[in-house]
Amino acid sequence: MNDPNASTDVDEAASHTPPKPPAAGREESGTWRNQASEHQSSEARANMYRFLSAVYLSTINEDLLRRLTDDVFLDELSTLFGEQAVADLRDFAATASDEDLPSLRQEYMDLFAVPTGRYVTPYEDVFRGSSANGKGVRGPLLGAHAIAVTRAYRGAGAEIDGDCMALPTHVGVELSFMNFLCEREAAAYRNQVSGAPQNQEEKAYAEPASYQKLQSRFLSEHLNQWFPQLSSTIQISSDGSLYRGLAVLTEEFLSRDTASLVAQIQDRGAPKGLEAE
Repeated sequence: MNDPNASTDVDEAASHTPPKPPAAGREESGTWRNQASEHQSSEARANMYRFLSAVYLSTINEDLLRRLTDDVFLDELSTLFGEQAVADLRDFAATASDEDLPSLRQEYMDLFAVPTGRYVTPYEDVFRGSSANGKGVRGPLLGAHAIAVTRAYRGAGAEIDGDCMALPTHVGVELSFMNFLCEREAAAYRNQVSGAPQNQEEKAYAEPASYQKLQSRFLSEHLNQWFPQLSSTIQISSDGSLYRGLAVLTEEFLSRDTASLVAQIQDRGAPKGLEAE
């Protein structure tokens, strides 16, 4: 997503870590209120969304492979999301090496790029088709759901990067939009702390709580409506443990992030800021 240049390039995403474990421990509800500050939390969440967006939009490279086989990185993920959420990634890390890169890139192409036997069709439109005779029917691309997500992007001031070839409802693009909203939330916190002068556009997006509401709404109306089905499809279709593990991790992260946002919004009361059209 453009502005503030939330790149989905794998090289950049590989340099980012997930949210750091809270110093005082995570609450049973899955919220992260014990982190050093809400500002740091929004930045950490932005990094996690950027990382996940990248792995669905691009093939794996050497930097990302090193990150995914780093025990410290996996331990951080385990602390945040539970050992079950990283079990497949640990299996992958136990034997992975640079020699596996060609086969890993081929698996990405088979799952996410080339519409042949194992292609999972990673688009919201497809997974949210209509129902006929009690059976789900895959929906058409660029239909009503594409219109809805595009409206959400524009309503928040986001644009898809010009060099991104994926359609608006691609899972990586939707995760990138969540990264965009989290980065905007972090910027709003910084502006509040610094008291920096704001132009007219910045004033319209001044409240961090407004971005939290947009995030919660997008998760509720879009990603949470279809990613669990995509996750199941990836886990069935994948030959290896890498993309199975990433699907499980993504599903767990979305679940916990949704719970955290709902709790924060309930605690503060519904903000009167922006709402998606």
